[in-house]
Amino acid sequence: MIRKIVLICFLMLFLNNCGYTPIYSKKNQNFEINKIELIGNLKVNKFLSNKFKIYKNNSSARNSYDIILNSALNKTTITKDKKGNATQFSMNISINIKLIDSSNNQTTFGFSETSAYDNSNNKFDLRKYEDSLIKNMSEKIFSEITLFIQTKN
Repeated sequence: MIRKIVLICFLMLFLNNCGYTPIYSKKNQNFEINKIELIGNLKVNKFLSNKFKIYKNNSSARNSYDIILNSALNKTTITKDKKGNATQFSMNISINIKLIDSSNNQTTFGFSETSAYDNSNNKFDLRKYEDSLIKNMSEKIFSEITLFIQTKN
């Protein structure tokens, strides 16, 4: 019994330091964001501008960029019941980005994310779910954007 406890403690000690590092930690980034211009949906833009703040004032950056971000959020009804009430919705977030580097070269690219969800009788819960859906889809698009910028370098 004591042997098992010692073995478990020994394994936990070595497995605890497995070399995990966050993907988006600032020390691994080789780019800097100088200026962000936001156009479009307020919720999506606010979330993305907060996420891009970690890339400002990066002294070890090799490349610096200005970003013009144009976002759009579309909510559509997919299905309705016999009375005409919506039973299922679809939400689409599309973001077009213009990336301008220090030598004034411009690159334009776009990202899009779509999700379908069911309607709820409780409108407060539906609004909270939609807000969390917007946050999750924006998070995914943000990770795709940073990956694109990193591979562009």
